[in-house]
Amino acid sequence: MVISKAESQRNYYKRKLSENRDEFLKKRKEIKSRYYKKTFKNEIIEDNNSNDKEKEQQKEFIILKPLNEKINPLNTSILKEQTKKTYFKSLNTIYKLYKNKDIDYNLKNEIFKLLSNEIYNNKLIDDELDFIKTDLYDIIKYSKKSDIRNVYSLITRINDFDNTIKQLYPYIDANQIEYNNKRKNKVVNVNVENKMFKLSFNKDDIISILNDNDLKLTNREKLLFSLFTLFPTRRAIDYNRMLISNEKPKNEKEIKLEKRNNYYYNGMFYFNITKNKHIQQYSIIPELKEIIDNELLSRPIDYDNHLLLNDYNKPYSSSELSLKIMTVYKKIYGIAISAVEIRKLYCTYLKNQVSIGKMTEDEHRKIAEMMNHSYEENKKYAY
Repeated sequence: MVISKAESQRNYYKRKLSENRDEFLKKRKEIKSRYYKKTFKNEIIEDNNSNDKEKEQQKEFIILKPLNEKINPLNTSILKEQTKKTYFKSLNTIYKLYKNKDIDYNLKNEIFKLLSNEIYNNKLIDDELDFIKTDLYDIIKYSKKSDIRNVYSLITRINDFDNTIKQLYPYIDANQIEYNNKRKNKVVNVNVENKMFKLSFNKDDIISILNDNDLKLTNREKLLFSLFTLFPTRRAIDYNRMLISNEKPKNEKEIKLEKRNNYYYNGMFYFNITKNKHIQQYSIIPELKEIIDNELLSRPIDYDNHLLLNDYNKPYSSSELSLKIMTVYKKIYGIAISAVEIRKLYCTYLKNQVSIGKMTEDEHRKIAEMMNHSYEENKKYAY
């Protein structure tokens, strides 16, 4: 009997897990980490702090004291559709690590019922996710913090996970404290300085890059680069949720936030997904309009109407877009810069422009609004 490649891989995983689970999971995490560094981090300049992350990973895992009492009753909050997908994706990532297969249709269906506050098969979910209870500390040890947080939110909706929630919550709380401290204490190390030195928000410098034929940028790469440099830098999701419109878009304030879209129409951006729930509309400079028009003209007649499309003419997933942005900036500058970093660097650029008298506070406030920031938030976001 011929065994498929997928079946052979599953058998290999099972054998390795049975031989030495801790060692195998550790090696898998290291392989993923090395791939990421090879792809996006080979530009890191070594300094005295360059091994901080590695040292952190080598720290002995600490078992935190569980809570004495459950924090809240069963969670029945209404979730957005995208949130449900995010929770499921994190669960599937951890499930696959321990079961060596994706969650099947039946379990997936019950999980989405659970997340939608519908009646679900409690026994199936409890049986299939029992490994979370038995291997919780291994899961915390070898999984991404974001996946742990999402799975925590998911299990707070399931009966019979009280003890697991008590065990897991201290890690969720500790990770949030660590995140908040990092946001407050932004350190301009040698790597941040390198990015500050290379990335210019000067319009002439940006146009020069766009006209540099040696870089061999595609229309879509030029578009991604320009959206974060020729317009006040917004979140990547603002453009991932942007559609091309053939008429002036209507205000979508009466529509639920998760159902709204942003729009591009005739040299204007229309943002419906905003903090204050009011539509924002801004004209864009001619150079950016030309780049958008060139990209649209190069598409097939039956193209998807999203502003941003991947190489397969499909909308990006969030993670796919994040990686693509880093890839484009590495192609240009030889150093990968994430969308979040670009936003921080732009906020820093604005703060510096005000400090040297090249921009007024009022101008800064207006640009912060275009970034969907408050003025104070924009200043805090800067290095």
